[in-house]
Amino acid sequence: MHTSVFPRWAGDSTPPFVLNQCELMATKGWEVTVLAPHSRGAKLSEGIKGIRVIRYPYMLPFQFEQLCYNGGILINLQKKPLLRCLLPFFFLSQLLALLYVCIREKPTLLHSHSLLPQGLSAAWVGRLLRIPHVATSHGNDVFGLPTSGWMGRLKRSVLKQANAITVNSSATQAAVMALGASAEKVHLIPAVANTGQVNPDITHRIQTEYGQGPKVLFVGRFIEEKGVLDLLKAFAQIREQVDGAQCLFVGDGVLRAEMIATARELKIEQAVHFIAWQPGSEIASWMAAADVLVVPSKPVGSWQEAQGLVVVEAMSVGTPVIASRIGGIPDMVKDGEAGRLFTAGDFQQLADLLLDLFANQADYQRMAQAARASVAEHYAPDAIARQTTTLYQRYVTN
Repeated sequence: MHTSVFPRWAGDSTPPFVLNQCELMATKGWEVTVLAPHSRGAKLSEGIKGIRVIRYPYMLPFQFEQLCYNGGILINLQKKPLLRCLLPFFFLSQLLALLYVCIREKPTLLHSHSLLPQGLSAAWVGRLLRIPHVATSHGNDVFGLPTSGWMGRLKRSVLKQANAITVNSSATQAAVMALGASAEKVHLIPAVANTGQVNPDITHRIQTEYGQGPKVLFVGRFIEEKGVLDLLKAFAQIREQVDGAQCLFVGDGVLRAEMIATARELKIEQAVHFIAWQPGSEIASWMAAADVLVVPSKPVGSWQEAQGLVVVEAMSVGTPVIASRIGGIPDMVKDGEAGRLFTAGDFQQLADLLLDLFANQADYQRMAQAARASVAEHYAPDAIARQTTTLYQRYVTN
């Protein structure tokens, strides 16, 4: 696995979807080596549940390795444009590390996560060493990066050279097809969500701390694209009409200070709680303690929510989801079945759906059951492992 999104240590806030897939495939008998960028404080190499992890340095001293993690490359470049100076060193280090590992390990398959830059270096090394290459687009590479100019040409080159392409949703599938990917190469295989076990002690603690009133939960980064300010505006109406309602924000981000100020302006600061990132092993318990998960993502520029794994995480424990109708979310949330959909940015519609959900207990229970059933059928780890194994074997055996 070749990625720039991989937890650096236990409890890291970096999304674990690549780690989840690696662990899943390792349990199915695959020998998995992960190549990821180094970060200050992380081990250069280690073993995690049968997975070998190699982290390549790309700048010395290590304190200057600030391009990856903490929101990802695109977010970090937006916050600190000077980090662009690191890009040549990052790509060259990545390319040389991948070449070295492949010559030494002689893998039977390369699997890159993100078309750029991992897909590009894997395409070059795979072609040089005649190793089949599966490229995965998680959405940010097609929605967050330009499709024109030299960057568009590089993405098209990766799609053309890859033996197979996997995407996490129908929205991402449409985007890579628009870039010129051939239909026979593209396979829709969702990312592996954190469908962990619920810890009754944690849910009891949350219930005790935040009361027995309805709990609206958000999990993710506090950025414009995630629609967090829209959720605050919607919750202000909920608070007026539903006694004891609480809104829990689990995560962090650049909009945190503005969110606190907005909650104060809306006079709901006593019912809005900003909670730091929680360990991945505990997210299921937070989902179970909540009455509803809200995913109010909205398009910003060309960006849209490619999949939104928190949706699957909530549905797996039977928590209904109210989410914006954007990107890959409608793949997971069928309106009126396991949750409800609203127009992105329409906080009034979001408020109405929340009020309706709290007022109709029968609908709530029906949605909770449908949510669990949908995850079991479409997003369970074993189902994803079967699809991935079938794809791998096609190229390993040929």
